[in-house]
Amino acid sequence: MMPKNEEQLAILKDRSGGEIALKGVTAHARLNGLLAEVEVEQSYLNSQDTNIEAAYTFPLPFGAVLLGLEVEIAGKKLAGQVVERKEAERRYEDAVTDGDSAVMLEEAGPGIYTASLGNLMANESAVIRYRYGLLLNWQGDRLRFLLPTTIAPRYGDAEAAGLQPHQTPESSLMVEYPLDLIVDVEGELASAAIACPSHPIAMERTETGLRVRLDRKACLDRDFVLTLASDKVQSSCVVVQDGEGHVALASLRIPPVPELERQPLALKLVIDCSGSMGGVSIAQARKAGQAILDQLRPGDSFNVTLFGSEFKHFFRKMVPATARYITEAWNQIDRMDADLGGTEMEKALDAVFGLKGEDASGTVLLITDGEIHEHEKLVRRAEKSGHRVFVVGVGASVAETFLRKLANVTNGACELVAPQEGMSEFVLSQFHRMRQKRVGKLDITWPTSSHWQTALPESVFAGDTIHVFAGFDQVPTGDVRLAMDEGPSVVSAITPFENTQIPRIAAARRLGEISQTIADEASANQARALALQYQILSIWTNFLVIAERAEKADELPELHKVPQMLAAGWGGTGIGEACGVLSCATSSLDDLYTVASARHSRARAMSDVGMDKYDIPAFLRRQCDDDVPARSKRVMFSKKSSGSSGRVLERLSTYVDGMFGSSRSERLDSQSDDWSADTTPLVFVGNMEISLLTNLRQLSLPTTIEELVPWGLDDAVLCGLRSLSAKGYAEAKVVVAFIHALSESCLSSHFGRDFKRGILKSWKMMDPGSELDIVMREALKGVSTDAWNWWQEPVARIGESATLA
Repeated sequence: MMPKNEEQLAILKDRSGGEIALKGVTAHARLNGLLAEVEVEQSYLNSQDTNIEAAYTFPLPFGAVLLGLEVEIAGKKLAGQVVERKEAERRYEDAVTDGDSAVMLEEAGPGIYTASLGNLMANESAVIRYRYGLLLNWQGDRLRFLLPTTIAPRYGDAEAAGLQPHQTPESSLMVEYPLDLIVDVEGELASAAIACPSHPIAMERTETGLRVRLDRKACLDRDFVLTLASDKVQSSCVVVQDGEGHVALASLRIPPVPELERQPLALKLVIDCSGSMGGVSIAQARKAGQAILDQLRPGDSFNVTLFGSEFKHFFRKMVPATARYITEAWNQIDRMDADLGGTEMEKALDAVFGLKGEDASGTVLLITDGEIHEHEKLVRRAEKSGHRVFVVGVGASVAETFLRKLANVTNGACELVAPQEGMSEFVLSQFHRMRQKRVGKLDITWPTSSHWQTALPESVFAGDTIHVFAGFDQVPTGDVRLAMDEGPSVVSAITPFENTQIPRIAAARRLGEISQTIADEASANQARALALQYQILSIWTNFLVIAERAEKADELPELHKVPQMLAAGWGGTGIGEACGVLSCATSSLDDLYTVASARHSRARAMSDVGMDKYDIPAFLRRQCDDDVPARSKRVMFSKKSSGSSGRVLERLSTYVDGMFGSSRSERLDSQSDDWSADTTPLVFVGNMEISLLTNLRQLSLPTTIEELVPWGLDDAVLCGLRSLSAKGYAEAKVVVAFIHALSESCLSSHFGRDFKRGILKSWKMMDPGSELDIVMREALKGVSTDAWNWWQEPVARIGESATLA
């Protein structure tokens, strides 16, 4: 079982004790119709006396499509290009190891992205500017624009969720990043009633509509939420040019459906009571839970489940919604707190799906902040459960992408509620959807035949908006019509429009659909080609900027992970004002510290030479974590903490203790401590990396074959390397070519990122030549983690005329 690597609560400085490189963020959004276009500018300054690589992982809203990247560095202003992912990674590493500057923007996971800025020189500043597009949706007469600013601490194993160590977000209690934000609301949206439940705002009229500004100092500690309300919501359809063809976007609002006789509701209410829900979030959850119980009617059935590290059903089975059971549940919800440890949501939902009642499927209403790492597996399990999952997301920094995906794939719906918003309105909205008759099969008709169209949703609710794209050779004229099995059709006239981004947003929607049905390499290649054609960042492509420098960096850059601001109110720390003022007194925060883990001797050796967990090979990172007793990993607090802040810290301690729970199985039993006698490739890589840790920024690789022997090299490999040396190839070049080829083999993921970069730089400096490189790649073609499978034939074939160097 993998360890629960909860985000660590970092303190003030980066790994080397230097100041944080990120100095602030500026955002400018433009809302016109149902399209939002947003430009975000991140400002960096390297105040250290050496070159660094700044790595910053940040969130984007659900459905956002990255459309552009621009970088200002080394006196240059450069535009980014979308490049195939592996090629982008190779070119980025080439630039960094050559001493040039580079920026790579990649999708790290659902809804989160990482910007890597390599070789930001001492005392140098840089700006990373990116643009994204986002389609907005009316839900009834309300529209919500959300700009996430931070990633709250997440429970679970980040590595198992696909995050690399440099991408994994870390939160700090002490850093503060200023936010400046402008939102221009244009067209008919400017006449809507506008409110901002997350920040104080000021508004002024402009020639194109309305400008919204922050009215007070703000920081990256909470989602910015702007709500618009109007009773003039209409459907629309626009068509724009796309090269030699055209793309239509139909934004259609589902009308009310006929009311039928009410059917009983089998409701399974699930409430997150993990430590991260402390404070405002659990207070929101109490209000929501009690408001939900008040909506139950005779004939309904229900149960309530609270979860954290463990789960608790209020009743052994589904019970009728009588006054007795509702009162009992109401009182238990009134007493609940965020004191159940870690967020083991998968176990809780599995148990909820198995609750017996007259309706085998039932309806789940989940109240949570959604802060877990491994949610893709959970979404798939929910999809197969036969349940509809409705979600109320609470807190200042909700995991929006996860919660919306969970609701969408189960034909439910998601509502996000900011801490200052009234809960009852959103609960009533969800209950209305639950009791609503499902809209039947949808069918859309265009005036002319399209040669592609994005999929229609399987389930929609009255008052919601659906967006459908279609591609045409000629401009379609006339009306688009959306028909349903029951209820009136929706008709909208197609209007010509000028916007160069709509075809790219359409391409991103098509990519998302293709990614759900990838069956073979041909379909993956089709998706990759589409992403490159429309310059869309995706799971197959990255944005890349290379800035060649007149004066190259001599050393490899020092990794500088930019920590997140701790989300306002997380774990009960207090929602504060709009710049994240914590409710805990400063003296109480000073009491917070993390006890150093009792590392395995191999991990201690790494630490002694300045290597932290992010440099350790993947298999050793897991091993070191599993060596440490749970009690030595928990976040500790001073005994002098008292009052409300002391209780908050104690609850956070319980939460972190829950994620490292001692009930997890130990993984080291199967790994012998006599590992030096092992000659598998995986152990060789680990031994080699540990032995070369002195200075990864100026890595010195071995120059003789004999130096490789103590690390566990197989006899067949030794024989092959010695044979090459005997044929006249310089021994140092044979060694570096071998190590480089091994780092590029299927074992690549087992090399630490910095170690692999050091090998690449050494290989470039040594320049062993293409002939040796080809031989090494062929000889290692069959290597695996536990077998060398050395192929001697390429070594035997190589010519005898090698030149000594």
